[in-house]
Amino acid sequence: KNHPSEKPIKLMKILIKNSTNEQDKVLDPFMGSGTTGVAGKELNRNFIGIELDENYFNIAKERIEKTSLEG
Repeated sequence: KNHPSEKPIKLMKILIKNSTNEQDKVLDPFMGSGTTGVAGKELNRNFIGIELDENYFNIAKERIEKTSLEG
């Protein structure tokens, strides 16, 4: 866990898959450690994340950059 209120990627993928299409944009105004961004990237969605805490922003950026599309 990277954040006190981090959500499971599996849960975020279900929510994103059921409410968006590939290439849609997903906005997370409270990005935290980037779980929504990771899930979105794996599902071929574009992602906009906002985070005020520089530490969590850097964690999220690293996690999202290391993520690839699902096979």
